[in-house]
Amino acid sequence: MFEIPTSASNRKTRVVVVVGTRPEAIKLAPVYRALAKVPQLTPVLVSTGQHTDLLRTALEVFTLKPDYELKVMTPAQSLATTAARILERFTLVLEELQPAAVLVQGDTTTAFAAGLAAFYAGIPVGHVEAGLRTGDLANPFPEEANRQMVARVCQWCFAPTPQSRDNLLAERIPAQRIHVTGNTGIDALLESLGELQPRPSPRPIVLMTLHRRESFGEPLREILLGVLDFLHATPEARVIWPVHPNPAVMPLINEVLAQTDRVERIPPQGYRVFAELLASSRLILTDSGGIQEEAPSLGKRVLVARDTTERPEAVQTGQNRLIGRNRSRVAEELRRAWVEPTYAGPIPAPNPYGDGQASRRLVEILAQDLLGEPSAVTYSA
Repeated sequence: MFEIPTSASNRKTRVVVVVGTRPEAIKLAPVYRALAKVPQLTPVLVSTGQHTDLLRTALEVFTLKPDYELKVMTPAQSLATTAARILERFTLVLEELQPAAVLVQGDTTTAFAAGLAAFYAGIPVGHVEAGLRTGDLANPFPEEANRQMVARVCQWCFAPTPQSRDNLLAERIPAQRIHVTGNTGIDALLESLGELQPRPSPRPIVLMTLHRRESFGEPLREILLGVLDFLHATPEARVIWPVHPNPAVMPLINEVLAQTDRVERIPPQGYRVFAELLASSRLILTDSGGIQEEAPSLGKRVLVARDTTERPEAVQTGQNRLIGRNRSRVAEELRRAWVEPTYAGPIPAPNPYGDGQASRRLVEILAQDLLGEPSAVTYSA
């Protein structure tokens, strides 16, 4: 599909790393750092600004600052408008930089539009966290469509797990483009928590994160009512909820949670603070994706308030549970998980999503391809 350029020994090869949201920043920060350790490569960080403050604070945790900022965010922006701005503005950056490769992550509008812009420009694309699938374009929306479309234009599909690789093979992505590396989010988590020794003591807290579009409205009401039922039956428990700043859900939240003072709503936290909160909580209730991957490393039980998940590996091992959005089911599963013994083994715990070395593996593959001969790759630890 693409001719991969070989760099001359006396100049560096640019690799553009694109971020637009907080999760992308977290999961690509260790990749950026690993790229910077290869003397022949120069990582260039581009922010689309799909998120604003959340993205900036996530980058600051890793002491990263964008080289280019596209500033696509506008009030009440639509998905189509956001994608169009990214496509147009990122194309101009590519024309200026003429990079050897572009790296995108995950399933966001940023990943899709930036990957498409690079494809149009004839620049090889690497997709970090490739191959996650639910098979349902409506769940999650629009993420499932985004990640399927990105895979079609990639030179490198960096799959976090063998199951992700198998999903790509089933879609007839050529095997030579697929590399199983682990998930780079685990790299970021373990780095932030310093390998988690000594172990934080679990507190009587359910950490809750709910922000998916498909949860808005009646599904979110059902989840919250299930949480209230659980709290009524479990007087020693309380809930901490870093609330995603979406005005569409605030009236419902205020209405339902007016019935209790045991759900503490806090602003979105910086990554290291949130990681510490994750490590010290007894139980996790979420509709998020990243937490499904991170929590197993900490030995935490995750209840996934969704009907489908693109991260089935930890469900299959029993570490996570898919519980849906029904009030009685949510309450029942919370009560069940609350009385189970907490994990007492070594930290980091076994995790099907990664071991903290994904970024190193990914960059070694990328550098070998971009620089030609394996002997040309010098990776500084």
